[in-house]
Parts: sequence; C-alpha cells; structure tokens
Amino acid sequence: MRYGQRILDFFSRVSGMIAVAGILALMMLTVVTVVFRAVGIAFPGTYVIAELLLIPAISFALAYATMQNEHTGVSLFVDRLHHRRFRLTLKGLMLGLGSLFWMAVALATIREAIRRGAQGETSPIINIPIAPFRWMMAAAMILICVTLLFKVVQLLFGHDDSINTPEKLENKL
Repeated sequence: MRYGQRILDFFSRVSGMIAVAGILALMMLTVVTVVFRAVGIAFPGTYVIAELLLIPAISFALAYATMQNEHTGVSLFVDRLHHRRFRLTLKGLMLGLGSLFWMAVALATIREAIRRGAQGETSPIINIPIAPFRWMMAAAMILICVTLLFKVVQLLFGHDDSINTPEKLENKL
C-alpha cells in the first residue's frame, strides 16, 4: 500500500508540474499577445494555442487535485460523522461512484483520441497536431481513475489520513 502511495505521489507531483507549466505558458502567451497587439502586431493562431494549452493545464490540475483530496466531495457532512468505520465506508462509496464518471470520461477521451488521431486532426490556422494533446488528457484522466480507485482501496482497509475527524476539526477551531 505504501509503495502504491509513493508511486501515486510521484505522478501527482509530475501532473501538478505539467499543470503549472500549462498555466505559465498561457500567462506568457497572453502577455506576449497583449504587448505585440499594443504595437500593432497580431499573431495568427494565438487563440488556438491558448485552447491547446488549456488541455494539459486543466486535466493535469484535476489529477493533482484528486491526489491531494481537493476534488469535489461532501466534506462538511462526511467529516462530521463520529463513527470512523461508517465515515470511511461512506467516503469510499462516494469515491467509487465518482470514479465511474471519470472512467467514462477516460474511455471517451481515449476513443476520441484514437478516432481523431486516425483522421490526422490538426488545429485550424497553425496546423498543430491535436493528437498529443488528446493523449495527454487521456493520461491525466487515467491517473485520476487510478488515484480514485487506490483511495477507495485505502478506505476499505481503514486507511485515510485525509478525513478530518470531529476531533481534528475542533482542534483547528
């Protein structure tokens, strides 16, 4: 279990760095575009590049957030439950159901990447191949699914440091 945790922590850090790199690239693109437009120079395709940069920025940020337990959850309700085993079981069920959604998204992303990759899809205006960006999103979705399923297994075995117990919540106040 600890070995799996270390592997997921590593991939979480890598996905966080990819997300930050995507956001920084978006910021630089915006600054460069604004500065050059101020002096009357416009680069064609900057909107296309921005759209492509959003793919790794958002999908890998979601993967990072999943590992850090910052994804959507009913924390206010679950964290207040006093019976630990029930709390862990309920959280495991919620994560399990949530992972079904992400599995469907991952499967659809993979199918679309295969279908569009076979067509040789490129971006408008600047003709950048879209396939690598589709596969990056697929990789991030798979990482989300693996992380969620790993967390479900942890919860079923009674291991979860992320849950704020009522005692922890009182100590924070």
